Amino acid sequence: MNAVLLPVGIVLLAAPVALLVALLLPWWMARHVGRRLGVGTISSEAPALWPQVQTLVLDPLTSLTTGHLVVTDVQPTDPDHERNLRWFAGALAHSYDDPVGHALAKLAGRGRVTDVAQEPGRGIRGSVDRHPVRVGEPAWIGHDETLEQATVGTMVAVEVDHRPLGRITVADEVRADACRQLERLRTIGTPPVLVSPGSEEAVARVARLAASTVWHAATDPARVADDLAAGGATVGLVRTEPDGTTTLVVVTHGPAGPAPHRGAVATGNGAADTLAHAVALTLCLHRSRRRAAVVACGLVLVLLPLAVLGLLVPLVALALAALAWLGVALTAVWGFTDLQADEEEAASR
Repeated sequence: MNAVLLPVGIVLLAAPVALLVALLLPWWMARHVGRRLGVGTISSEAPALWPQVQTLVLDPLTSLTTGHLVVTDVQPTDPDHERNLRWFAGALAHSYDDPVGHALAKLAGRGRVTDVAQEPGRGIRGSVDRHPVRVGEPAWIGHDETLEQATVGTMVAVEVDHRPLGRITVADEVRADACRQLERLRTIGTPPVLVSPGSEEAVARVARLAASTVWHAATDPARVADDLAAGGATVGLVRTEPDGTTTLVVVTHGPAGPAPHRGAVATGNGAADTLAHAVALTLCLHRSRRRAAVVACGLVLVLLPLAVLGLLVPLVALALAALAWLGVALTAVWGFTDLQADEEEAASR
């Protein structure tokens, strides 16, 4: 009898250990991989909720831009003066510690700049190669208002030798990988919907550069997410917290209206690549836990009849139990290693 009871006892004791490995090891791996991918905490209910998400609502003006400005349009008063317009504006802008100034400074080298003075709320003045130059608000410089603005963004006028030389427009820099990151979200199974309280022109520009045809402007992303959930969809929402961090939450709709936002996944920022990492990691956590639990239960169910029938000696039962634990651990880790390799490959493109 002891020859049967001991192997049975070993298998029965191995079962909870295997289940603990199946449940806890994926969480440890998620935290480990998440630190490398910029993903913070994942709530306990997130792995079960995110596989149900059908679309992800995000703000393109924060997720698909770099936070810097770039020159998008140069409009000289005289087409023959475009080179001079770039040179004088760029040279003076090196002394302008401002997002607009940083963008303009990329147009030219420093040059010989003297007598620099900033006009708060207006712009900057100074001398470039002994030519008096002003760069700032068109109204401050008295630029011809009939020159139309061709692109969305912030427009500044440039004056050289007390004569208007032209206008330069700067706008948010769209991430170079914006199209690829949106496609990654579609591949994962959470196609993005771009929603922003910003102007229609600004949102349309980013959506066009990111090759996205589904976007909404001048509206609250949370409101759009609630409306989509009211239609029966399970929606992911990218939400910016008061401390500046980003949280992904799941929005559903019950009989009493929109349910509280659940399934939170915290990230360090709201950049599109980090959002894709967060969704992919949460889905991977769900799959790894489920597969590891199935393997743990399956191995125990295979070993237990063998032990009951007396086909296992204690030493063999212990060895097989250890192999079962190893199999469960490998199953729990396997998905994360593939995910990390795929994410690193995508980031290196």
